[in-house]
Amino acid sequence: MTTPSAGSDDDFVPQYTAPAWYTTQPQTGIAGANTPIPWHSLGPVPAPPEPGCHVCQAHPATRTEIRSHTGLVLWGRTRTVNQPLCRQCGISLIRTMTTRTLWQGWWGILSLFFHTPAALLQNRAAHRQFRALPMSAPPPGRRSLAPGKPVPLRPQAYVALIPGAWAAALIVHLVRR
Repeated sequence: MTTPSAGSDDDFVPQYTAPAWYTTQPQTGIAGANTPIPWHSLGPVPAPPEPGCHVCQAHPATRTEIRSHTGLVLWGRTRTVNQPLCRQCGISLIRTMTTRTLWQGWWGILSLFFHTPAALLQNRAAHRQFRALPMSAPPPGRRSLAPGKPVPLRPQAYVALIPGAWAAALIVHLVRR
């Protein structure tokens, strides 16, 4: 075996030079924090895009809970929509679900005193939230829901007078005892 000459290793110069980002000091983080940004990061993560309306993709949209309750004699069924909706689609859905609740929601003991009033109050708060949004136009090729008639102009809403009168008579009867 032969050993290389001692002087030949000392003359070796590498062909590779480190890039500037490797040899410079790391940058500091957001707002002067002392956390270094790793060399492989591309910067702060961009915020996700604001979601559009679930129905028509219009902007601005807001996410709120809209309820419809169907009362049955011993139990009931509540349907909930919790999707981002624009003003037009939200108001249309509130009108439809509130009318359904006024028509079908009162036919049970728990429904009469708890579930239906809670659904109506939730829909009222959601209606205020949608009314605060500006009008928007959906993108080309998409359509908003038609708002339809307001709830007081829908005949199904007045079915609620029957259980309302029954509840009032029940309360008067219990008070007179």
